[in-house]
Amino acid sequence: MISKSLSLSGAAAAALSLASIGAAQSFQRLGACPTLGCVFPPDQTDFLAGQYFDIRLEVHAPVNGSEATGRSTPDNAFSFSIARQGRRAQSAAALFNIAEPPLERWNFTYFEDYFARDADTPVLVNVASKIYRRVALYEPGDYTATLTYNNGSKTTASWLVRDLVQVKKTKNIVLFIGTVNGRYQSRMQMDQFPVLGHQMTHSIDSFITDSANSATALYSGHKSSVNALGVYRDSSPDLFDDPRVESIAEIFQRLTSGGVGIVSTAYIADATPAAFTAHTADRGEYGAVVDSFLNGAVNYTWTNWTGPDVLFGGGAEQFLPGEESYQGQDYYQLFGERGYNVVLNNTALSSTPNDAKTLGIFSTSNLPVWLDRNVYKNNLNRGNSPDGTKANATDVPGLKQMTLKAIDILNARHRKEGWFLMSEAASIDKQMHALDYDRALGDLLELDDTVKNTFAKLKELGSDKETLVLVTADHGHGFDVAGSVDTQYLDAQETDREKRNAIGIYEEAGLSQYVIPGDAQDTSSLQFSEGAAFPANWDPRYTLFSAVGANPDRRENYQVHKSGPRRPTVNTTEDEDDYIVNPRDAVTGFLMNGSLPVDAAQGVHSLTDVPVFAQGPCQELFGGVYNNIDLFFNMAACLGLARTK
Repeated sequence: MISKSLSLSGAAAAALSLASIGAAQSFQRLGACPTLGCVFPPDQTDFLAGQYFDIRLEVHAPVNGSEATGRSTPDNAFSFSIARQGRRAQSAAALFNIAEPPLERWNFTYFEDYFARDADTPVLVNVASKIYRRVALYEPGDYTATLTYNNGSKTTASWLVRDLVQVKKTKNIVLFIGTVNGRYQSRMQMDQFPVLGHQMTHSIDSFITDSANSATALYSGHKSSVNALGVYRDSSPDLFDDPRVESIAEIFQRLTSGGVGIVSTAYIADATPAAFTAHTADRGEYGAVVDSFLNGAVNYTWTNWTGPDVLFGGGAEQFLPGEESYQGQDYYQLFGERGYNVVLNNTALSSTPNDAKTLGIFSTSNLPVWLDRNVYKNNLNRGNSPDGTKANATDVPGLKQMTLKAIDILNARHRKEGWFLMSEAASIDKQMHALDYDRALGDLLELDDTVKNTFAKLKELGSDKETLVLVTADHGHGFDVAGSVDTQYLDAQETDREKRNAIGIYEEAGLSQYVIPGDAQDTSSLQFSEGAAFPANWDPRYTLFSAVGANPDRRENYQVHKSGPRRPTVNTTEDEDDYIVNPRDAVTGFLMNGSLPVDAAQGVHSLTDVPVFAQGPCQELFGGVYNNIDLFFNMAACLGLARTK
């Protein structure tokens, strides 16, 4: 269910890219800043012409550690200039015709390596800094940004403003984000797209990305650091003053007044939906993320944001007044006061009119997954109602219902201007983390069913010829299938080594048993649910021998978890993370030693490239192998968002 396996060429490409940023290390003084002078955006940054961004400069003075120079006070008299290729350099204040910003000072500590962490001997770093807010470069071409400090030391950043044609080639975009891999005998809807590409997912200062900085790359064209949303992470203690970059949603709304829709099966403040509007170094600022959906960035001048037309997902705890909402406010009420229809279940969603902005929050936390909504329905008794009553949320829409309603609303409100919709099948990733591959599969098939029905909806509305549809992922998990498992034989064995003999590989792998009796070559033997091929039996005797590349300690019996989403590990202490095998999980299975640190409770992301499926106007831009930032630039090119003046 995850992208293609990691190739040596992919690893080499990532290594070469990161080599120019600085030596790989477990702890970094500051990501993307290998010298004592830091420029953000850093070296090798690309920009969309006319895209707003901030510039943060930092000069570091380590007091101790391997980088200490004996100068414990940072240079407050540093200077900064920018030169377009072939032109003389200008100070940033002169180039952007703004006042020179005030000098800021702070300090921070970090560990140089694991030995220093274990010995609790951090390095203290004093900092002098300036930040230039909300600037833009309009002329395409190469730029050199130079920070001069410490009596002539220089940090140079090479920037490129991409030369994109200012021609709008598509009116609308639907961007699906899920995770996809592995086929058996038949193709999914997305496999029938005419264009297939692959994107590399590494972050700016690490081989492995998380969903926050990968979403930032997809939506803004700027790679960032783990946990950072819409910013380059600086060393300041303030989580909301980091240098920002404008997202495609902000640019699209600012330039076209078009519609924006955000749909996710996660809690809606999660990283992938959050990266459209949030600008913070910490993705965990969930209350502030919800506030940004409504108000945009408010702590200093930024793009004027009037809110999305559609916001659908889970996470009611950040909307109900209380400790988990921003400043304790009632965001159902605040959205309602801004003219939003507020709906809390699928029945209300289906009947709400299409001509008004709509907020739909359908549970606390993440929405229930497809397998529990449709097969193991007893698992819906979770006290997760979005209205705060702690009743069970049972009338919950799936990804398809939310996506199709979002298209109806966007089309009704912005047929003339166009619209941009992101729809995330979030629990493919979440269930892969939990090593719950059956639930991940169910949500993958739900995603494919949604893609199929999206084309039918666009055709019904007469928008199919003017809408680009993309399906991709923000990262992979290194998942694969290597055979089958005879679960009856496994359960009958007594020792772990005997249980492992239930695994069939090569010729003993056999064929898929996730079908009703009949010819395995005949797709009519699959159970079809509203046009999607979901397994008829989720608990066959012969299951898939599957795994991700990196795991915690766990027990495996390769059987569906009927009592609810899987929890493979438990913590042994209250004070720190030390995870061991959950004694209640997969009790008939055999013990498997993990390869992850003991503080990891779940599986993790991998370096694998992920596919990009494209169909519609501008589809030809999305073939081949490229970086994840290129998805942003290609979408911006399709929508004609570059501005050269």
